[in-house]
Amino acid sequence: MNMKYLFLIIFLPGLASADPFRLTEEEVSPSTEDILIRKKEKHLRDESMIYDLNSSLGIRDQRKYTGSDKNRFSISGLVSSDYEHFSETLGVDVSYLRRTERYDQLWWGLQVFGHQTLFGAVTQNQSVGTNPNSDSQIKRPQDSEARVFAGGLGVSYRFKLLLDFLRTEDVFESVDVFANVVEFDEAVIEQKYRGYGLTTNYGIHKRSSTSFFYGGKLSYNIASVKRDAIGTESASDRSFSLGWLTMGFEMGFFY
Repeated sequence: MNMKYLFLIIFLPGLASADPFRLTEEEVSPSTEDILIRKKEKHLRDESMIYDLNSSLGIRDQRKYTGSDKNRFSISGLVSSDYEHFSETLGVDVSYLRRTERYDQLWWGLQVFGHQTLFGAVTQNQSVGTNPNSDSQIKRPQDSEARVFAGGLGVSYRFKLLLDFLRTEDVFESVDVFANVVEFDEAVIEQKYRGYGLTTNYGIHKRSSTSFFYGGKLSYNIASVKRDAIGTESASDRSFSLGWLTMGFEMGFFY
């Protein structure tokens, strides 16, 4: 048999089944020598070598390659993005993310959050409606109290775009998108509105040690919610569209 055909029979099945996106063991857990000497451009384009400070010796040691991060837990305190009315919206969110094995900069996980806010800061009164039970018949004050609770699943992408402008090894950026189940409570008629929404986050974080990080965060939320029907109400008679932007401080750790 021709050697060319013998080669194809032996090796072609293995080539066809190879996954071009799967990382090699060297890429997942490269040696420190490969990172710092031989393949610095490859491994440190989107990652860094982070060091803990040994306070007793006054030197940096316990170095860690950020490409080996697997899990991320964080908590954020948020306020309204309106600099003249910071206290209109006050919130806390908690998130957990796990790094995917196939696409090394992509993470997936969940978030939960609760916001104390004002009705006018997240939505507005309905302007039209003929049903006597509809929400258009109730004019809620813009400063009436409201609360939003949500939880959902999503994905995150971590990167170091700032390195193109500012040389730093311990600052990272991230973008998150979560799909949520949302509950909206308002104080005028004391009804619960439920529905679905989206959260998009942008964060800039500093790694102050091999695991701990902190930084700033912008968070934008949209949602569509409705309450149970009274009589012959349509969905539009008893629903609200929500939207609000917050900013705040985030901290957490990788492990």
